[in-house]
Amino acid sequence: MPIPSRSSAAATLAFCAIVGGCANYQPPPVFAGFMSPQVSRTSCVDAVAREHKVPKDSVKPLYDSQTMQEGVYVVTLSIGAGQPQINCTVNENGVVSDVIRAR
Repeated sequence: MPIPSRSSAAATLAFCAIVGGCANYQPPPVFAGFMSPQVSRTSCVDAVAREHKVPKDSVKPLYDSQTMQEGVYVVTLSIGAGQPQINCTVNENGVVSDVIRAR
């Protein structure tokens, strides 16, 4: 029986570590069709209600998307019928960086 060389043993070990790590990977949970955490959406609702001077219960998150920067989301919100939609840029910790009218 041949004895494996050091390089093939190292390659086998590296392959097993990579496959083992990938096997345990779980994508972040998606709640109610949203990618962003609840705290992020809540912060956006608060920021939009404050900036547009509308009641919090009239501000509804419609959808969101993750940006090219990990942990940063753009949440699109509605502030009422006939009103323009609002985009809120927020991180996963709920820190809002921008609130602008959606195009």
